[in-house]
Amino acid sequence: MARIRPLHNKILLTNLERGERTTKGGIIIADDSKITAGERGIRARWAEVYAIGPEQNDVEVGDWVLMDHGRWTEEYKLEDDGSTVSIWMGDPDGVLGISDNGRPDGV
Repeated sequence: MARIRPLHNKILLTNLERGERTTKGGIIIADDSKITAGERGIRARWAEVYAIGPEQNDVEVGDWVLMDHGRWTEEYKLEDDGSTVSIWMGDPDGVLGISDNGRPDGV
């Protein structure tokens, strides 16, 4: 259970996809997560929903969502049940879709 409760329709994310990816065809997609001059990368990222606000009706805690590039905040480290969890606030309008099969391959 999350120790933080988002307000309104806010979404908190964890396990945000990082690092380079390799497609099934062997194409390497470089890690573009470095923040330079306000840029936040060029590709969408998978993340797990950690907590939702009471007005959020599109996603549920535990869903894996594909977030449009740059539609999340800086990483925040939170103590939860004795362990450190990295969370990001995701823009609800930045959710491109929800995985039907749980955690996507390669994340």
